Amino acid sequence: MKARRSSPNTNEGPGKKRRKHLEKDVPAEQYFEKTNPRIPGPHGHEGRTPGSKEKKGQGKEASDSVRDPRNFSFPPAVRVRSRVDFLKIQRSGRKVRGRCFSLLAIQNDLPSSRFGITVSKKIGNAVERNRVKRKIREIQRLTRHEILPGYDIVIIARRQSLGTSFEEMFIEYFQLVCLAGLSKRGPQA
Repeated sequence: MKARRSSPNTNEGPGKKRRKHLEKDVPAEQYFEKTNPRIPGPHGHEGRTPGSKEKKGQGKEASDSVRDPRNFSFPPAVRVRSRVDFLKIQRSGRKVRGRCFSLLAIQNDLPSSRFGITVSKKIGNAVERNRVKRKIREIQRLTRHEILPGYDIVIIARRQSLGTSFEEMFIEYFQLVCLAGLSKRGPQA
């Protein structure tokens, strides 16, 4: 077997047919200007000094002083998330019906209450269902501190909730919570 000889003018490897005499060594030096062309004059921008100690009126520091001390977040720990839990609540939960939605509640063994939302395809298309879910989620987020701890609560939206304003839904939700006996204020609130 003959050894294949490569010509002195080509680089090794597949598809490498470059000629050595066409390649040049280019120095790695790069030439940059010494000054920044965007800053006019020796003093630059004299507006705000770098590292200024002024506090803005935004962000976490400002919002904590304005907010109520209660936490109004709606983390996953306060949501009913599994299908098994939803089915258990639907099977054996206490039911209270209203014009916009039905409320189902069952006691749990947790130190806080959990909330769930069900909006079926009978309500409307995805845009309408998501709009209803956003309203209900916001209502639950705002009122979760006024509900007795230790309950799983599921809201099942009805078709009438589509044309209902947020305020009307809020009032009806709280009426249903009071009827189910889940309000910290009591049944007459």
